[in-house]
Amino acid sequence: MGDERIYRVVFHLDEDDDERVLLLFANVRNLMADIQNVEIEVVAYSKGVSALMRDSEYSDMIGELIDDGVRFAACSNTLNAWGITSGELVEGVDTVSSGVGEIVRKQCDGWAYIRP
Repeated sequence: MGDERIYRVVFHLDEDDDERVLLLFANVRNLMADIQNVEIEVVAYSKGVSALMRDSEYSDMIGELIDDGVRFAACSNTLNAWGITSGELVEGVDTVSSGVGEIVRKQCDGWAYIRP
């Protein structure tokens, strides 16, 4: 009998530092390799949103993770404050009303919280 549980994990990204962003990608990939029944959402706000831009150096990696079922969500408050439209984000990135609010909602719904 295998593990039938579905694990849900929300990752927090609020920096655009290369080391932090690459650590996040490694954490997500390692989690996906370790746990088969996992639902993952990466929530970006503040400087973390810049990693989700179409012209970022990470756009291909984000696209691959989206194709693998990872949800990426950008904070609408940050987008509005910085004058960024959702069309400037990597295709498939969702927007949420508030990055912090999204993380709080996920945690209240029982999601594990990871800040790489």
